[in-house]
Amino acid sequence: MGSTTKRYRADPLYILGSIVEHHFVISQLAKRAILGRYRGTVLGLLWSLVTPLLLLAVYTFVFGTILQVRWVSQSGGNAEFAAILFSGMLVHGILAECLTQASTLIVSNPQYVKKVVFPLEALPWVTVISAFFQGVISTGILLIYLFFVEGSVPWTAVLFPIPLFVLAFVCIAAGWLISATAVYLKDIAQMMGLLTTVLFFMAPILYPKSALPVEFQSLLYLNPLTYIIEQFRAVVLWGELPNWSGLSLYGIASVAIAWMSLAWFQKTRKGFADVL
Repeated sequence: MGSTTKRYRADPLYILGSIVEHHFVISQLAKRAILGRYRGTVLGLLWSLVTPLLLLAVYTFVFGTILQVRWVSQSGGNAEFAAILFSGMLVHGILAECLTQASTLIVSNPQYVKKVVFPLEALPWVTVISAFFQGVISTGILLIYLFFVEGSVPWTAVLFPIPLFVLAFVCIAAGWLISATAVYLKDIAQMMGLLTTVLFFMAPILYPKSALPVEFQSLLYLNPLTYIIEQFRAVVLWGELPNWSGLSLYGIASVAIAWMSLAWFQKTRKGFADVL
């Protein structure tokens, strides 16, 4: 009698192929996740607009009015510290949400694990889409802020999806790797808070890279957020074009890691039902 063990796709094309093949399931679950975040609140989905607006208002008052902090880019451009801080926190928030949600993604959805035909590999995409939904809205708020408070928006701001698109591969790689590993190692969920905090302070969010001694500046690039934050700020705040070669290399590395993470997820998923 032949083996009935199901083989799951883990080829490089399936990184994006998974979202195409299961687009209906992913879109429905993502919609539920986004709306569910604000279910039962008075403002509902409007909170996705109100929250970044309030944050920008607070940052502007504290850092612009009270502390009068300025941040000068290496190219000589300058912007309100509130906008710089907000842009960095925006990028960090996307990855942080993906990491945190991934740690309980499979464990908290055992009903999907026991459905033989359910595409479990689609679940991390739901988290990624939900996180990027808020990230894109926050970017829109940031652009409006730049227009009304600083008087102009660089034309290069239209390129903001490019660094975020590259970040998406980091997020889905983390989603597949962490969600699968957390099924077998419950400590993963407890580590995510510490990890996201370390990623925050080890990225140029609160301080410019130039604030560090030269010999330590390169260490910031061990943080996957550092380069994306720099490129996001370059196009949105400084009016610079992206570093195409740098983003390309970063993207290739991210896709390679996503491929390995997908392979790990597909290999380990066979034991999910036994553990859960």
